[in-house]
Amino acid sequence: MSSPESAAEAKDGAAKEAKSPNVWMPVIAMLVLMPAITFAVAQFVIIPKMKGLVQEQHPAEGASEKDGHAEPAAKGEHGKPEAKGGHGKSEAKGGHGKGAEGDQGTYDFENVIVNLSGTMGTRYLKASFTVYSDNADLKKVIDQNKKQLLDVATTVLGSRTLADLEQPGAKNVVRNDLMANLNQAVKSDLISQIFFSEFVVQ
Repeated sequence: MSSPESAAEAKDGAAKEAKSPNVWMPVIAMLVLMPAITFAVAQFVIIPKMKGLVQEQHPAEGASEKDGHAEPAAKGEHGKPEAKGGHGKSEAKGGHGKGAEGDQGTYDFENVIVNLSGTMGTRYLKASFTVYSDNADLKKVIDQNKKQLLDVATTVLGSRTLADLEQPGAKNVVRNDLMANLNQAVKSDLISQIFFSEFVVQ
């Protein structure tokens, strides 16, 4: 005859066996649903947002600068060469205008797009910025070193992680780092200020 204890143990064992398939149900559901959810988010959220950003930029390329002091951007005047760095692509256009502090040379770097570090290409930073200088030769120096300076810009911006950009004052840290590296690339204190006109993380 079996004792009451062995009967209770057998009952517990049967109950555990009955419950064990239920443990795997959430895991199986997650494995099946995650690819579908990822596809849906990419198809209906990320891709439409990226298309919207691209469409916003094309009409704005021929428009004049917002402050009204700079010359209109014409395709044949300064050109819009594209340079591909290690992290992304960018466009740059130059121009001279009045800055916030009197007569200063300015140069625009537009649509610098880089993959953020540590995101395996799933997140990116899109930035446009204007550099200011008291040096009248700013445009000439940048034109002579354009590819090198675009590479420096994409390297500095692409070295940032998502966590870096979520810190308070992150934009100022990036601004100072960018200015220091660009000045180091031209071996002078050519650039005195950098102002971002666009700084978007997606």
